[in-house]
Amino acid sequence: MKNKKWVLFNTILLIVFLYLGFLVRNSSEGILFDIRVLDFIHNSSNPILLAIMRLISFIGSETFLFPAMGIVIIYTFVKKRYFIAKILLANTLGSWVFNYILKWIFQRTRPFDYALVTQGGLSYPSGHSMVTMSMYLAIAYLLSRNIHDGLKKINIYIIASAFIILMGISRMYLGVHWPTDIIGGYIMGYLFFNITVIGIKK
Repeated sequence: MKNKKWVLFNTILLIVFLYLGFLVRNSSEGILFDIRVLDFIHNSSNPILLAIMRLISFIGSETFLFPAMGIVIIYTFVKKRYFIAKILLANTLGSWVFNYILKWIFQRTRPFDYALVTQGGLSYPSGHSMVTMSMYLAIAYLLSRNIHDGLKKINIYIIASAFIILMGISRMYLGVHWPTDIIGGYIMGYLFFNITVIGIKK
């Protein structure tokens, strides 16, 4: 019964992702929800907040993330912690590659009218949000899998969730993603994490 509920939940998430993708495919404009959220966010912009959001976004960028995670992955391989290395590799590089494929499929343009920084490429789903979701879930999973204290496990996932949420907010604040891009990135990042864990466990 538990497995059936898990499959149903993930199937619903996939349907939502595809539905959003259908709505925004080949689009250069946001749906009404997108526009209202970005208008609200950009009404409270200021230089200090901009600097903070740029820093958060940088932490989720390829420039920072790949070298940092690369060191960790190489270290785990050297220590023969192959399960950990595979999980991390799949949920960083694997997630990033899959995101590029999805962006090519949906071909959505970024919200250039809201942009506070220069950012090329396509928009749906958000790469920062997708990779951050899958990567931090992977880290939280690896850190908590041998912990028996329920509260400690919850705290690990709360911290991971905070990073994930902040990343999505930063991308909207900087005006490089529509809110639906962020939602799509979160959904696919979560699904990708689940698939990789199941696949690697087998």
